[in-house]
Amino acid sequence: MLWRTAGLATALFFSATVSALAVDSNAPPPIKGLWLATDFPSLTLHAGGDATLPLTLYSYGLAPQRTNLSIEGVPADWKSEIDGAGKPVKAAFVDYDGKANLSLKLTIPASTKPGAYNITIKAAGEDANSDLPIAIDLQAPLAAKLTATPQLPTLKGSPHSSFDFKVSVKNDSPDDMLVNLTAGTPPGFEATFKEGYGSQELTSLPFKAGESKDVTVSIKPSPDAKAGQYPVPVDFVGDKAKTETKLTLDIAGQPELSLTGQNDLLSGAAYAGDQTNFPLVLRNTGSAPARNIAVSASEPSGWKISFEPKEIAELPVNGERKITAQVTPPAKAIDGDYMISMTASGGGLSQSVNYRVTVLTSTMWGVAGIGVIGVALLVLVGAVRRFGRR
Repeated sequence: MLWRTAGLATALFFSATVSALAVDSNAPPPIKGLWLATDFPSLTLHAGGDATLPLTLYSYGLAPQRTNLSIEGVPADWKSEIDGAGKPVKAAFVDYDGKANLSLKLTIPASTKPGAYNITIKAAGEDANSDLPIAIDLQAPLAAKLTATPQLPTLKGSPHSSFDFKVSVKNDSPDDMLVNLTAGTPPGFEATFKEGYGSQELTSLPFKAGESKDVTVSIKPSPDAKAGQYPVPVDFVGDKAKTETKLTLDIAGQPELSLTGQNDLLSGAAYAGDQTNFPLVLRNTGSAPARNIAVSASEPSGWKISFEPKEIAELPVNGERKITAQVTPPAKAIDGDYMISMTASGGGLSQSVNYRVTVLTSTMWGVAGIGVIGVALLVLVGAVRRFGRR
């Protein structure tokens, strides 16, 4: 029984070995060698521009080795280099079954004639070589072009806001360019230009070929600007190209309060202990209705001040409302001038005015004083007559 079991195991092992050999016989032969490859071996470029082509150097079944790199067939006036890790390199070290990531950089003069050009990138290792032909279909230079793209073309605020627009400007041309910055603002509006988040105001900005920069366009509206939308064309003008973008200020109305006395009179007289009414005028000189306005006062100690009305639900644009300030000085107030601060506030707005009140003594005290003086004079005259006869 034991020998039968051993025979069965031997047969199974032999069968598995034969199956494995059959599978291996169908597998492709192992790769060995050095290969320089790119995803784009044939491409179209424009004269006067730069190009970057990704490259990969593969090593299969070879010992780790240094591989020298070179470029052949490049016209004399072209600039070319092979970069590794962002720096120009002349050689790459590849490990066993490893790879190296590289890139080919080309700068083609604008004067180069259009046509077909062929260059070859060579990799030479210690025991293997690889050539990569690159076919270039060269087109005429691109026309000079500027583009300006606002991050947010419309901003909303009040007449007292500063509208800061971010605009991405790109020199889409093969040449460097100095770009002048201008804005067609409405009368009373002011526009300034800054680079990125800088603080220096600019009137022009240099751009290298293909370079992009962020420009901050700050527009301050006129303080008396009415509610509405204000389009502002912004021009970027170079010596070979220009572009325009349109920015829009969406100005919301804002109320403005003005509190004063009737006929602009900010003074009056009151008798101690008596209520005196002082007329006031509240106006809305802004560009939106003012709502929920309350009127209050900062009065001296012992004084009583109230307003009629003391609250106003809404005051329209260019509207006005008459208010009565009811002022009562203390009965024992001393004659003189007193300053009272009166304030109208609401909706985040506040307008104050100082009102001067001159306190007078009551006329009843004057009459009583005259009576006392009269009695004293009569007593004095009677005494003189009586004692003068003696």
